[in-house]
Order: sequence, then C-alpha cells, then structure tokens
Amino acid sequence: MIKLKLLNKKRYILIILLFFILSTIVSDSIAIEENSENKVIPLGKLDSLKVTVKFGAGKFNLISGEDDIFEGNFQYDNSILKPNIQYEKLGETGILILSQSIKNDLNLSFPSQNIWDLKLPSDVPLQLYINTATYSGYIDLTNLLIENLCINSGASQTNVAFNQPNLIDLKSINIKTGASIIKMYGLANANFDEMHFSGGVGSYTFDFSGSLNKPSKVYIHAGAAKIVLKIPYQMGIKIIFRNFPTTKLDIKNLIKINEKTFISSEYGKSDAELDIEIRGALLDLEVVSIID
Repeated sequence: MIKLKLLNKKRYILIILLFFILSTIVSDSIAIEENSENKVIPLGKLDSLKVTVKFGAGKFNLISGEDDIFEGNFQYDNSILKPNIQYEKLGETGILILSQSIKNDLNLSFPSQNIWDLKLPSDVPLQLYINTATYSGYIDLTNLLIENLCINSGASQTNVAFNQPNLIDLKSINIKTGASIIKMYGLANANFDEMHFSGGVGSYTFDFSGSLNKPSKVYIHAGAAKIVLKIPYQMGIKIIFRNFPTTKLDIKNLIKINEKTFISSEYGKSDAELDIEIRGALLDLEVVSIID
C-alpha cells in the first residue's frame, strides 16, 4: 500500500513537471518578441576561461563557436529579464559572468519570453557553471575543451551532448536537479574522472557511448525516478547498487555477481573502465547494451 501511494505520488509529480516544462516552451513560442540583443566579446588569448551562468525560466541553448570569441543572442519581453554580462581578464584567465535578475517576488506577465543562445570558444579550456530555474535546454559540448562542468537546476527538460571526444581531462561533472527530464549523450567522450548526479523525481538517461580512454567513476543518487543506462557492449563496466529498493530492475547482458553488483564480460580487461554506483529508492532502472 505504501509503495502504491509513492508510485502514485511519483506519477503526479511527473505530470506537474511536464506541465511546467511545456508551459515554458509554449510561452517562448507565443510571446511577442520585444527585445533581442546580440553580444560579441573578443576574449583575447587565454589559458583558461571560467563561465558562470545564472538563468531563470525559459529556453537555454549552448554550443561551440569561434576561437577567442564569446557570442550570445538574448531574447526577452520584459526589461527585468535583460541579461547582465560581465567579462574581465585576471592574468591569463578569463572570467565571464552571464546573469539576470530572477527573484520569486518578480511580477512577470504570463506568458513571458526568455531565450538565450550562447556560443563559447572552442580553443580554450573551460570551467562551466550553469545555474537555472525552470527551463528547457540543449547543452552541446561537442568541440569544446571542458575541464569542469557543474549544472544546478530546478525543474527542467535538458539534453547534454558530447558528440566528439573532449581533448582535455574533465576533472569532474556535477549535476544537481529537481524534478526533471534529463538526457546525456556521448558521456564516454567527456573524458571525465568522476561524475556526480543527484536528482529528484524524474526521468534520466545516461548514454555512455563514445571513446572511453581512462578509468571513470559515476555516482548517481535519485528518488522515485526512471533511470536508463546505455552502455556500449564492448565497454568494461561494473554497477553497484546501494540502499536500492526498486519498483523495476531490467538489466541486459551483464553478469550478476551478487544482488547488488553486476559487471560486463569485458570488465577487468582494460584500464579504461567505468564504475557506476547507484543510490536511491523506488527507482525504475533499465540497463541496455548498445553498439557504439
């Protein structure tokens, strides 16, 4: 009875989540555009660039751009949403801060348009910190040099992609989200040491396709969520479950060591392997093999 009530609560929260996300998307598509800004900032020659983003409700997109240049297009229909853009150089390090005044007590009309399209330079190591409220977004990190990635969001619908190998070591991926729908693609290409993911009720897909060239560790903590792990069949992988009462467990093509541990047939044969630890309660977990 308790599990049934929790499952019903999970479905209810997902319905609310989808409503808010769809409301955000619809509002962006039907609002009358009043302000559109294009910003181009020559960054100069840098050894590294720290990018901090504070974004409210709306649509947020990020891709790679030209060397030594930041480009941004900002669309909004309320002056309160006007972006604040700051850039400075400290030695050979660039500091870029993109923010807008988003507070709970702002009297914004509904629907309200708020769209950011950003292009970051592809020739400089990036430390990327993204903080958002309710939004839909596409974060394509292909062809960027990512050395740190941190995403902190409220309810969101987000795709994150590494379609080509990251050419520098990515020390850490940290993602913390509320009730959300998140899909991450090409994670083996990210070239990360550790990835930490914390999520509430939602749907989360982790696609580890790509080129894994070093040992990587993944820590996933979620509650009452649907989780899909997509693993290339030739990859060495170990999955450990901790504190893990499930509603559904569907694991294909892995060897069961005990009730909490599964490995692939390739695990232990290469230094470039993936260790995944999952914690949570009432998770619907699916592990599938893919041909990369």
